[in-house]
Amino acid sequence: MFLGNFTHTIDTKGRLSIPVKFREPINVDSNGTVFITTELDPCIVAYTLSEWNLLLEKVKNLPVMNTGVKNFRRLLFSRASECSLDKQGRILIPQKLRDYAGLEGDTYLVGNDNKIEIWNPRRWEEAESRATEDAEAIQDELAKLGM
Repeated sequence: MFLGNFTHTIDTKGRLSIPVKFREPINVDSNGTVFITTELDPCIVAYTLSEWNLLLEKVKNLPVMNTGVKNFRRLLFSRASECSLDKQGRILIPQKLRDYAGLEGDTYLVGNDNKIEIWNPRRWEEAESRATEDAEAIQDELAKLGM
């Protein structure tokens, strides 16, 4: 489980240090490898091997002729990359993903239960602000879902 958030700097070569707190589940679950891709938010997401496989099973069970599903699958798989932690605990994020998420310099790594979200700090602050502003609507939706 990934919890908390950390600020780390992505270097000019695109290497990002993974917080020590996040490295243990990565090493235990997938021998130091993560699968990074995008979803629908303007950030990058990183999954351990077992979480990636769970996501793949869920995606395989979606209706493939649904336009939204097709578009989601295209984004998810075309942008996916397998990354291994180096000896310093860093991953190399491909340029295309860095460009998509606007990553350079300071970067936020946000634990989100089964995945790590990697954000441009300005975009993270905007997303966090929207969530705070929409708190009442979010509460209503959660209530409808039984929470």
